[in-house]
Amino acid sequence: MTASLIHTLTSMDQPIIPAAGDGQTMTLLSQSSFPAIFLDGTLTTQTLLAENNQGLLTLSEYAKFCRDMQLKKTSPLIYDLQSGFGSPLNTYYAAQELERSGADTIILNDQTYPSHSLNRPTTTTPADLLGKAKAAQDGLENDATELWIKLEGIWDYGTKGILQRIHYLANIGADAIIIDHYTDDQLNTIIAATPELPTIATWTPNTPHNSGITAWLDTGCLARQAQQARQQALTELKKGAIAYAEK
Repeated sequence: MTASLIHTLTSMDQPIIPAAGDGQTMTLLSQSSFPAIFLDGTLTTQTLLAENNQGLLTLSEYAKFCRDMQLKKTSPLIYDLQSGFGSPLNTYYAAQELERSGADTIILNDQTYPSHSLNRPTTTTPADLLGKAKAAQDGLENDATELWIKLEGIWDYGTKGILQRIHYLANIGADAIIIDHYTDDQLNTIIAATPELPTIATWTPNTPHNSGITAWLDTGCLARQAQQARQQALTELKKGAIAYAEK
């Protein structure tokens, strides 16, 4: 029997799960030995719509992208359910659609619908989050498909609110939680409280090590580096055009 993704991550030394939002990045990551790849909604929106706001991406657009990337799959794929694409009923069908499009794990966030790519997004109530989480679970047809919950409102409801939501989510059978928009002190406080679910935190190259974390979820390191390289190449191209025009 194949081990679940969260079980695999727990047995590793705090692995990083890289994020992709385009075919070239997906191909590059598929040739490496990462334990899983996250098809991030914001990065996908940048690729498909040339916009930074994930809330502009429709379920059908994202699911089509996921099905295409699934053809390149060499490791488990994590899909972005965002805030469920609407009501709990929408969440049910969206989770089902993403699972059928090749998801091994689905991430539901606790933002209000539609999700936004913000440092301080508006988050929903615990009751609404639990309703959507249960709807997502009910929509999944394969018992091996995992449901992770991304908690994005620590700036609003604090570490006590995080721990409360983790407790509720553990009771309904979520597989893991992801902490986002945290400070180092807040993350240390959460880990010290021994969360009831495996705990993943978002990652950038400057994120300090924390011994209590199960894994780290990349927020688009490769995409940022690629953008910087394109900006540098554009600068060189402009210099070349000016030099050519002056001859």
